Amino acid sequence: MFPGKGDKRSPGAKVFLILVFFLLARGLSLAEEGTRIIDEKLQMDLGDYFFKEGDYYRAITEYKRFQFFFPQSLRVEEAMWKIAQSYYNGKKWDETISASDALRQKFPSSSWIAESLILNGLSLKEKKDFSRARDSFRKVREVALREALAAEAQWQIALTYLQEEKWKEAAVEFRKIDRNSKIYRKGEHWANSLDRIDEIPQKSPATAGVLAALLPGAGHLYCGRYRDATVAFLLNGAFIWGMVEAFEHKNYVVGGILTFFELGWYSGNIYSAVASAHKFNRKKKQEYLEYIEKGSHLSLGISLQGKSPVLSLDYVF
Repeated sequence: MFPGKGDKRSPGAKVFLILVFFLLARGLSLAEEGTRIIDEKLQMDLGDYFFKEGDYYRAITEYKRFQFFFPQSLRVEEAMWKIAQSYYNGKKWDETISASDALRQKFPSSSWIAESLILNGLSLKEKKDFSRARDSFRKVREVALREALAAEAQWQIALTYLQEEKWKEAAVEFRKIDRNSKIYRKGEHWANSLDRIDEIPQKSPATAGVLAALLPGAGHLYCGRYRDATVAFLLNGAFIWGMVEAFEHKNYVVGGILTFFELGWYSGNIYSAVASAHKFNRKKKQEYLEYIEKGSHLSLGISLQGKSPVLSLDYVF
């Protein structure tokens, strides 16, 4: 009991009781102040915090907690979309596909339908499943409410053909990008450049192999690999000379051993020459694709917007 007028306790005891009462009251007050009730906004904000920090797996955990704590919330759809995004950013392709499929199944009229299909297509593209990726991107074109998303889907379709080195198909798809899209000119740039990809200098693997068979090192020389050509010529020449010398001196054991090894070097020289031709071709195509990617056309002009002339700048990547 709090000490009153009739309390016969000593002054020290009274002071002690007052102090205890004060501390208890203060502790209860601080406990109440430190109590934080988790609501929808706070839980979603926590997931968003981890997402922005790049800690996607913790973000997924918090978004899933949101679904558990607030299953009737209007923001469950948002949480499911962010789970799919988090899996994609975390490079979990199968999980991304499952999460985006779950979103479309639960919310067939979701405002993120097109975006979820984009994630599906991108994940399938990462898995090298190009045919299914294209199917997903084509669905985006059917349901996208924004022209930018439809154009992005068309761009991705073209890229899948590009990754498969189907140059003509890629050019056709690049040209299907809507003229009103911001990436239309970029698509035209790629399409026109791919039309000339057959003009890239190429080496015939068959020719390289035949030349290497006729003269070790000649196939590498044809492919522009001068160092390899020199090594192949000297190495095979040394073994052939050793074989001839061994057999001329009737040292058949040494001759047989040198012949065995020379067959390996000789066949390896042919195989390496053919591989060099393929490497040459891939390198030239890769250089050309990089040239297209880096290539740009910068133009300056004057356009009229309202009553004042404005300097316009067009940049096509």
